[in-house]
Amino acid sequence: MKHFWTRWMAAGAIAMAACGVAAQGTESADALVNAALTAVAQIESGRAGDLWDEAAPFVKERFPKDRFAKDMTRSRESFGAVAQRTWAGITRIRQLDASADTPAGLYANVDLSTKLADGRTVFELVSFRQEGSIWRLTGYIPRQKQDQ
Repeated sequence: MKHFWTRWMAAGAIAMAACGVAAQGTESADALVNAALTAVAQIESGRAGDLWDEAAPFVKERFPKDRFAKDMTRSRESFGAVAQRTWAGITRIRQLDASADTPAGLYANVDLSTKLADGRTVFELVSFRQEGSIWRLTGYIPRQKQDQ
């Protein structure tokens, strides 16, 4: 877990987000997949700045709204038009201790396999933190390979 968050926070082109998505029960994988697809749709529709308004406090502390919106949009636009998106995996992680990068809590990563209009496949990692019955988006990382 520590390695993931350290790499995630250190990458210069990473765009982070946070939006509230109502969970349909805290154990629902479907709710997480739907939340990931909803968040990516918001980015694609030019509403990345709106995502910041519902951001987790630790995200808002690190990123001003303008920078957040620009980084999020740039990250998503870096790979072009999407033909199809499917989920490739879901991982839940309980971080017991707060670190310099993230507070303790239950986190989930939804990995999307995204087929682009030009035939390439990229992967989008959408990360959440559970706050009560809400999963809040805490990160978005598009990448060329699934294991990056």
